[in-house]
Amino acid sequence: MARESSFNPNAKNPKSTAAGLFQFLDGTRKNYGGSSVNWSDPYQQAVAGLKYIKDRYGNPVKALQFWDKNNWY
Repeated sequence: MARESSFNPNAKNPKSTAAGLFQFLDGTRKNYGGSSVNWSDPYQQAVAGLKYIKDRYGNPVKALQFWDKNNWY
């Protein structure tokens, strides 16, 4: 979140659909709750973000290691 949104739950990328704490794209939001998630709620954003991290990397440490190596998630 520090690298994606600077902990701002209202952050938006002007060049894409990325938004929120984890900068979910529209397609990713659809896979992690879609319209059943209140995407303006930082708690719900964080729950979806942690699910994404678990699915893609296994845990937050591995996600950070990936970022440190590649400079992207």
